[in-house]
Amino acid sequence: MYEDLSIFERTLARFGDKASLIAGLELSGKLSPEDAFQQIKSLYKELKDQRKQEKSDWNTN
Repeated sequence: MYEDLSIFERTLARFGDKASLIAGLELSGKLSPEDAFQQIKSLYKELKDQRKQEKSDWNTN
């Protein structure tokens, strides 16, 4: 399913999967709201960095 996706698209799919998991853990009380927020914030930073890298690659080609 993910073979034809760019690195950014795979990172985006991974972000969605992990954010859903973190939200589920927070809703079930196994993770504090602050920990969930920090983890999703970290994932989002990775996503932004990957987007910047891919955009940079487009501009150099």
